[in-house]
Amino acid sequence: MRISASLLDLALHCLCTQKGVRPLFLCVGLVSAFPVTAPAQTFGGIGTRAEGMGGAFIAVADDASAVYWNPAGIATGATFDLQVSAAKGATIFVGAALPVLGLSYYRTHQDTASPTVSPPVDRQNGGSGEVRVRPLTTTNVGVTVVQTVVSGLVIAATTRLVRGGVETRDARTTVDFDAGAMVSAWDIRFGLTARNLREPEFEGESGPLTMKRQFRVGAALVPRSLPTGVHGPFSVAIDADLTTTPGPFGDRRGAALGGEYWLAQGLVGVRGGVRWSTLGDLNRAFSGGFTVRLPRSVYAEGQMTKGEEVDEEQWNIGVRVTF
Repeated sequence: MRISASLLDLALHCLCTQKGVRPLFLCVGLVSAFPVTAPAQTFGGIGTRAEGMGGAFIAVADDASAVYWNPAGIATGATFDLQVSAAKGATIFVGAALPVLGLSYYRTHQDTASPTVSPPVDRQNGGSGEVRVRPLTTTNVGVTVVQTVVSGLVIAATTRLVRGGVETRDARTTVDFDAGAMVSAWDIRFGLTARNLREPEFEGESGPLTMKRQFRVGAALVPRSLPTGVHGPFSVAIDADLTTTPGPFGDRRGAALGGEYWLAQGLVGVRGGVRWSTLGDLNRAFSGGFTVRLPRSVYAEGQMTKGEEVDEEQWNIGVRVTF
């Protein structure tokens, strides 16, 4: 926890000036010098750029994946962005965004656990127990509406039709809401995102499963200039969960630090990031990714996340049209 807090303080100091950009990328490198373990994600899995930055995307979100990360972010992006991506574990995202409207379809998975107990061998031995982890799969169809309150302040809300169930059994459909806000001043942005505002419930093997409300904040340095593209020349960002999320093996709360840099006049983008737990062990996982601009404003993207545990070896590939 002390190491995590010091990293947050240093990163926020770096964000206050462009002179802090190099130290901030150095922060990511210094974190990587420690032994790697892998956290369970509390927020993320959607968007190749976002995952390539380690999930530090709340205040950066300026492409179609903003409908997940921060709905208000689509007002800060391109005139039009259409994105399709797929990730390990059959996670799928399809989104389209205009400055005032977003449409999305995505499928995600969240681990759940139910105890199983073997029959007792004798009266002295109560038997052995184990925890069986199974995914709660949700399919989401959403519409995002954006409103500029005053110059530099944007708010947005997403209405989602959600169908979910454990291993698709006893699936049910409900409605949920997300909300986001973005404050911009010069090249600095601050973001706040709230997800699962209705806390929808789905049936599990051991009873109802509730998708708890999630609140996350972010800060980013995001200078933008042509000809480096709508996302260049660089972004550096830090995120932190404000809420804990129940997991199969205990509560989870995370933070992330990441950066993105565009080369060759916006033809190639590279990014990297690290996320860690702010509860208990640091449990770091590291991400890296790239984007290549193809003809006709088409971008091809990919990313990988590497942690010590198998379920943190993730990947995400996608293609988008941006102009």
